[in-house]
Amino acid sequence: MTVRVLEAAGLADLLVTRGVVKPGAVATELAGGVSNTVVLVDDGERRVVAKQSLPRLKVADDWQAKQERLLTEAAALRLAGVITPGLVPAVLDVDAERFVVVIEAAPAGWDTWKAALLARRVDGAVATALGRSLAAWHAATAGDRGTAAQFDDVEAFEQLRVDPYYRTVARRDPSVADAVEALIEQTLTTSACLVHGDFSPKNVLVGDGRCWVLDWEVAHVGDPTFDVAFLTSHLVLKAIHAADAAPFRDAAAAFWEAYGRHDGPRTMRHLGALLLARVVGKSPVEYLDAEGRRRASALGRSLLLDPPGSLDAVWKAAQ
Repeated sequence: MTVRVLEAAGLADLLVTRGVVKPGAVATELAGGVSNTVVLVDDGERRVVAKQSLPRLKVADDWQAKQERLLTEAAALRLAGVITPGLVPAVLDVDAERFVVVIEAAPAGWDTWKAALLARRVDGAVATALGRSLAAWHAATAGDRGTAAQFDDVEAFEQLRVDPYYRTVARRDPSVADAVEALIEQTLTTSACLVHGDFSPKNVLVGDGRCWVLDWEVAHVGDPTFDVAFLTSHLVLKAIHAADAAPFRDAAAAFWEAYGRHDGPRTMRHLGALLLARVVGKSPVEYLDAEGRRRASALGRSLLLDPPGSLDAVWKAAQ
């Protein structure tokens, strides 16, 4: 089902109608996302963030996704908030008919971890916190029947991750198609625990020595190594972009150590596929130059087809 997409002012009016904010609230559209309309709504006493999912993402390629995914996000935020209080924003309101979710706004001055990383401000404490949080979510939901029943729908994950990332790589680079298709099959037949599915620095807000993890719209019960590889891929890509890779290498090591044991070879294959996806997929990374894209592609192919035995080997191959 597709519903009408509201502009910023329309979302503010909706929140007034639903009693979330007072009349006269001002809405400011926030930048950075391609899958939702996201606005900061401030009535002078209360600041909240309202999100409405888009049926078509704001990218060059045709990229459709069901709007119901935002209801999944609200449920996942609530569950994560129970497991790790203070590491996700509180859900304040859900309009299930219009696919609008309202969450608490971050304190003024907070920014995405992506912005900090691109500015070469690499805080290993954030990496450690994210590793511990991810381990907690995975462990708490592993084998849980209630979680499995609530998050058994993988359609949004396929629409927003498997199709635009993995299947697009397989289609555009036939030389790795068999390896990618095997990884897809393995991923979609694994139902181990709750998986975030978009565990990226752009979805981590940091400030005041704290962090929040956002954007759970493709959360599902699936393969936990995808989350580990997804965050690692962003650290590797930013290392390729930066003049000095050492801080990103150290952050990745801190993240892996805090997370704990996992399937190393499978994580490496996911890492390789994700690096390739950010070069030839539907959502290419915007900050790499031609040489950076070449290096990311070569590394991704190597990790996918011949996964190394350690994270250190990844950094050696990336040089």
